Order: sequence, then structure tokens, then C-alpha cells
Amino acid sequence: MSNLDLTVIILSFNTKDVTSRCLSKLKLTKEYCEARLKNKVGVIVLDNGSSDNSAQMIKADFPWVKLIVSKENLGFSKGNNLALKQAKNPFILLLNSDVYLEEESLYKALAYFRVNLNCDVSGARLNYATGNLQPSAGNLPNPLNIIFWILGLSLIPVINKLVPSFHPKDKKYFSKAHPAGWIMGAFFMLKKEVLEKTTGFDEKFFMHMEEIEWCKRIKDKNFKIWYVPQVSVIHLHGASTNFDLSSSFLNELKGIKYYLLKHYHNFYLFVKLFLVAGLILRVIAFSILGKTKRAKIYMEGLRVI
Repeated sequence: MSNLDLTVIILSFNTKDVTSRCLSKLKLTKEYCEARLKNKVGVIVLDNGSSDNSAQMIKADFPWVKLIVSKENLGFSKGNNLALKQAKNPFILLLNSDVYLEEESLYKALAYFRVNLNCDVSGARLNYATGNLQPSAGNLPNPLNIIFWILGLSLIPVINKLVPSFHPKDKKYFSKAHPAGWIMGAFFMLKKEVLEKTTGFDEKFFMHMEEIEWCKRIKDKNFKIWYVPQVSVIHLHGASTNFDLSSSFLNELKGIKYYLLKHYHNFYLFVKLFLVAGLILRVIAFSILGKTKRAKIYMEGLRVI
């Protein structure tokens, strides 16, 4: 594997200051990687219809970046697919604008493909700004583990061993490199041949679950996905949505619905019964606890599914 040239793709939406810091960090790791691997690292930023002068800032402060400006917010899937069409190198990294790389991040991530020839897609260990671990990989969703998730049963260790969760929380899961069903799109490195065989994101997803659905198709084509904690980065998590994590949950529910209809169509109505039951139980539980904001989110979820 002699050619380790890389294209880094970043979507930016109203995160001017965050994107600026992301690109400043990226420049350092880009230079380090090129010096160590003697490769080329190209960077494409797609500005997703920002209204905070992000595009002007990128053009002025980071002239080495190839900038694509969209007049509207295309969403995560469509925006990335548009940028992916411009990627010519044999390796691609999809990077969130709210991810801050370390000096060795790109070097370590690319070098891992040399060490593990069975790796076609890799994800990094994501850390919150506090330094705490952010779960960023898991097993592919299926009707059974989705039911256990919405009912809260996947939190019970015995059940989780029998039916592995698609949202694992156990720190041991994230302690060493291993094959995974999916990795988070905040740091998503892949061989270009994977893109060519799987065509990228399903654009019916606007935001959330899109990388998981793509990973399902990647696995179906017998490509191997690995979680690699040796590569560690900071992820602010939620910067592009002003840290409104209620919208994240609702978008995830929408994504789960579409994912089930696409890949497990015959099971959807059965699973929906448990989704409704689980959401109702959460509404009741959080109402009793006086956490009305959380209860309202779960009530809104009933309209989504």
C-alpha cells in the first residue's frame, strides 16, 4: 500500500470560530502527516449555506483549502456526497467541523491501514472537550437490539451480552481496536474503493443515522470497519446545532424509522409497537421525576415514529 494520499472533507454550517480552529489544527496534522508518510493531503470544505461569514473566513484565512459554497443547507448526507465527488485520492476522511485533531492524528489513522490490511473503514476515539470518552462506535441496529434500546433493557449487562447494543456504553468496548458494525461520521476514514462500491450516503437522511445506514451497506459488501482508539481526537458534539441535543434524539428516531423501513421492512410495525411503548414509559418516568423538558422530547418522539 504505497499510495496513502488523502482527501479530508469537512462540512461547515454556522460554526465560523469552531471551523477556524478545526482548520488550524488540521493544518498542523496535515504537515506532520505529509512529512512522515511523504504523501499528499488535500482538504475540501463545503459551506452548507452558513449565514455567519464562514465561507469568507475560510477563503481569507485558509487559502490552501478547496472551498465549495452551497447557497442552502444540504444536510450532512447530501453535502458530504457533493464533496465526495471531488475526492480523487485513494483515502478519504470525513471530518466534522467541531473535531480538533492532534498532531499525529492523520499519520496514525493512515498508518493503521498499513498495519491492518483487513481494515477498509476506520473510526477514532472521540473525546468530549472535558476529555471524557464519547461513545462513537457500535453494533449495527436490528429489530431486536432497537427494541431493547428503547425499553432501556440494553443497559442490563446480562441482556447486553446476549443481544449486543447498537449504542454500547461499556468503556471496555472502546479500550482497544476491534471490528465494529458502525463508526460515527465525525471522524470517518475510508478507502476510496469503498465509496465506489457503495455510492456514499443515502440522501434521504438529513442528519443522524446516515453513517450507520451507510455502514450497513458497507458491511453488506463485505468491507471491514474498525474502531481504532489509538487515534484520539476532541469532538465538541453538537456545535452545528447550537448544542440542542433534543433535536439529535428526534432526528435519530426519524433515522431509525427510515433505517428499519429500508432494511427490515417486514419487522417495522412490530418494532413500532415497542418504540411507542418505550417512549410512553419515558414520558411517564420523566414527568414523575419533574424533568418536563425531557418528557416533552419523548412526547414529540411519538409524532416522529
